[in-house]
Amino acid sequence: MIDITIATVYVGNCIKDWHLTEEVSCSDHRYIRFTVTGIDRAVEVYRNPRRTDWESFRTDMSGCLSDMTDKISNFADLEIAAKQFQEAIVLAYNENCPLTVRMNNRKISWRNQDLAERRKKVRRLFVLAKKSGNWTDYKRTLTDYNKALRQAKRESWRRHCEEIEKAPVCARLHKILSKDGPSAVSSIQLANREYTT
Repeated sequence: MIDITIATVYVGNCIKDWHLTEEVSCSDHRYIRFTVTGIDRAVEVYRNPRRTDWESFRTDMSGCLSDMTDKISNFADLEIAAKQFQEAIVLAYNENCPLTVRMNNRKISWRNQDLAERRKKVRRLFVLAKKSGNWTDYKRTLTDYNKALRQAKRESWRRHCEEIEKAPVCARLHKILSKDGPSAVSSIQLANREYTT
């Protein structure tokens, strides 16, 4: 079984644990898995106020504020009280609002619940077929899944093109060229048969 992954010399040195998996890929090929090391990835961590446990926040605030002095006689006392109050708010908030790692929200336009269910069914039948040796149901279901996948991609592209038709001409051109990234521009052929760069 010949499987390769092509990479530059720099990236090739960062790839570790390259292997073929036993996972069902819903095609004639198996997944290639590897770990990329040595490349720093910025992870954005934030707190979402909507996920705060406000009941627990109030309890923690009450506990922190019970230690505060209520006798303020001059400017220095006021500064100390304000600092204590600020620290109590920050501490209670950090304790009751969990940290969240921002995920990539790029949605694949053709994915839907029906395809997800079909894919699960194909995987389940693959496992059964491996045990029993009867591949008929698996092959039929895989064919149906692939047809539904192609149909979903076609409909997604059709919807995308219809949305472009509704946009102003300049915005439409920009949207077409940015759909597939910078490489889309190089697919425009000039009159002298050379491609644009």
